[in-house]
Amino acid sequence: MTVAQARRILDRYEKIATRADRTRDAALLAEVAAGNVLERQTAGYRQYNALPRHERAPFARPTDYRSPAFHIPAGAPWFLVTATRAAPASQPTVLVFAREGGAESGTRAGRETRAEGKRTDEGVETAEGKGTEPDEGMETTEGKGTGEGEARAEGRRRANGVREGRTMTRWRLRVALPLQAAGPLPRIATTRSRIATEVDATSRSGGPRPRPYDVQRAYEDLWQTGGTDEARLLAPNAVTTEARSTYRHRDEELGAEGARRHFVPVSPRHRDSYALRTADGGALAVVPLAHEQRLRVTRPDYQITPSDEEAVYDPAPRSTVISTFHGQALAHLPRQGRPAVLSAKYALVDSR
Repeated sequence: MTVAQARRILDRYEKIATRADRTRDAALLAEVAAGNVLERQTAGYRQYNALPRHERAPFARPTDYRSPAFHIPAGAPWFLVTATRAAPASQPTVLVFAREGGAESGTRAGRETRAEGKRTDEGVETAEGKGTEPDEGMETTEGKGTGEGEARAEGRRRANGVREGRTMTRWRLRVALPLQAAGPLPRIATTRSRIATEVDATSRSGGPRPRPYDVQRAYEDLWQTGGTDEARLLAPNAVTTEARSTYRHRDEELGAEGARRHFVPVSPRHRDSYALRTADGGALAVVPLAHEQRLRVTRPDYQITPSDEEAVYDPAPRSTVISTFHGQALAHLPRQGRPAVLSAKYALVDSR
């Protein structure tokens, strides 16, 4: 993977995602996005008519990332981009693109999908030879080509990812997290050849603590307990303050039904985790998030009317409304000191 290739993959994503958002075309978006990013965005498509006007507006805006910097770890089937999203307001954002190819049924994250081959300072040595550039997933009916050709060819792809005897490799966006905490993003460490270093983001045991997995559990603790347990390992900032505030005021806006709100961690549907070494010797990591919001009435013969967004999935009044939220978090784990959650984004993906 070269910077030029990575840039073309980003360009292709921007063009197709802009079209998909304007028409709320989930199948078209799936050409360039996968995992939690696809799940969150297509949930918005489904809920569109129930959303307030200001939450509908972003779907009409172009997907446009300015001043991208590409961080490419040698031998990994993914790369990270730091860029500034232009609209609705200028906002630093972290993106991750991951490779899917051939008859693979999907992409597994991080170290679980480390590409076969030897690491080198220049990249990865593949079966085709050292320095061979991977397919960018931009094949057209004429062969490998530009993002415009891909857009013309979409919808004519075979479901198994193989066309005319060739195996097609696709790169899809799997992370899009705007910076929510104050301050700049930590600097990514690179070799003299400007290659980033992948860090194991999936391990649940061994190695120095805290690990990325610990951040996932700690952040969900903010929603479950207000931060009285595992969340104590996190550095306080705007992101943790917002989650604590939501927990603290969780019952205040509920009506005369005497309902109570609880948040319960659940297993994420998409478990992608990614991490790169930072210049301070720590790591910048993306971890999955998931919890249920459980609303229950405390008075007999009362029922809860679902919100407009919840009613998209089940409009019936009921004594219990269980809504599922899936998301991702971006965290900096410094070599010394407490981890800081820099961004956390959820979307309502189900309600029953």
